[in-house]
Amino acid sequence: MSELPSTGVIRRLHPSSLMFEIGKSFFSIVVMGIVVWSFASGRKGEAWFMLLIVPVVIGSITRFATFRYRFAADNLIVREGWIFKKTRHVPYDRIQNIDTVQGPLHRLFGVVEVRLETAGGTEPEAVLRVVSLADLEQIRAGVFRGRDDLAGPALPEKEDATLFRMGSTDVLLFGLFSQRGLAYLGGLLVLGWEFDLWERASDAIGKNWVTVDILRVYPWLFAGIGVVLLGVLQALTVLWAFLTLFDFHIVRRRDDLRTSCGLLTRQTATVPQDRIQFLSVREGWLHRLFGRASIKIQTAGGDSTKKTQVSRKWLVPLVRRGRLKEILSQVQPEAISGGLDWHGVHRLARGRMFRKWLIVFTIPIAISVRDLGGWALLGYFLAIPLAFQLAALRVRCLGWGVSEKAVFMRDGRIARAENCVRFSKIQSVSLSQNPLDRRLRMARLRVDTASSDNAQLGFVIPYLGLDVARELMQRLRREAAAVEFRW
Repeated sequence: MSELPSTGVIRRLHPSSLMFEIGKSFFSIVVMGIVVWSFASGRKGEAWFMLLIVPVVIGSITRFATFRYRFAADNLIVREGWIFKKTRHVPYDRIQNIDTVQGPLHRLFGVVEVRLETAGGTEPEAVLRVVSLADLEQIRAGVFRGRDDLAGPALPEKEDATLFRMGSTDVLLFGLFSQRGLAYLGGLLVLGWEFDLWERASDAIGKNWVTVDILRVYPWLFAGIGVVLLGVLQALTVLWAFLTLFDFHIVRRRDDLRTSCGLLTRQTATVPQDRIQFLSVREGWLHRLFGRASIKIQTAGGDSTKKTQVSRKWLVPLVRRGRLKEILSQVQPEAISGGLDWHGVHRLARGRMFRKWLIVFTIPIAISVRDLGGWALLGYFLAIPLAFQLAALRVRCLGWGVSEKAVFMRDGRIARAENCVRFSKIQSVSLSQNPLDRRLRMARLRVDTASSDNAQLGFVIPYLGLDVARELMQRLRREAAAVEFRW
């Protein structure tokens, strides 16, 4: 158990922070150096150009020398700045996440970068770059103590329990499922077509078979090169997966879930269990083929992991389908949808989806009519049954349901998603209609939570009958009003 920090004691960053602060500004320093080398080389007064680097170094030194933090009775106080001073008071009960980043150099010095996040935005409320591991544990202990003092009598301590650990096989599959190699290959082909890379290559070596005859004379060689390139890109994707997800595990500490992963750069993210706003179980076609699923969540507050690794992007990046219920029962039992009474969408939804798919197919076919002629017309006739089948498949899978404590929505046949929002997390419920919805008496229902990422992983049920949508909206409003709202 970590020693509780003394309140009122002013604390500083680790002495190595200055090195990391300057390292953070390394890119700016390099750019300034290039400017000096380019414009001042061989001229008189080169030293004056070097002054361009001075503000960057001074800024790093100033932040290190003036940064202070201390624990008050009900908030964490952070001060920094010399000429322009800044003081932030971060209430303990508003701190949603305590995240850490520890690269190889951090481990060498026994330090860690700490990010404190609240529900007030998408950026960290405070960044402590860097503190010792002992200070990190005191920061956590101080925040938890502050929460307990504000919440009331302290609960008995519980031992840390490991809820999930991701094996090497699942890390490998996660890298393959991400299909980054295929996306990169497609991007390379598009770039080659756009900038005439094949033509330039043929001009460089003076042989026309590179762009024309290779498809006829050496088809297997051309296909082999593509397969090798795809294999290399997929191998790099798997390497990326191992670098970011190595030893991914979830530990429950009191009421928080702490995820940790990374081979070179170790990142730890704290997920307050009772502040999970939105939970989604995802399955792509490769997931179903290998009997796997993923769990994605949204929490109240920002997510500093977006620009780094995947500690909180995925609560569980990949898990065997058979263990899904076990994990959900530990993390959020309300998200288990077994025995739920599912409802479908409006009977006219299939026709609307069919027309959308037909438009999607028609646009490229119309563009290619000039080059393909009658073959394009044949492609259009083949697109009609395909669009109908895709619309029928989605309507069959699209649905919603309401349990005693949560509302559910499922969608997708090829890539499936089952989303869950608890009544205690609902902030607003709204209906929207476009002109066609009003004509057909249909509507789209949206449920918003305290998450800052509603736009990306929103809970939206489309193609509802207007009467059904209104009735569901009123029910969700009643259920949300009947329970105490909790961040």
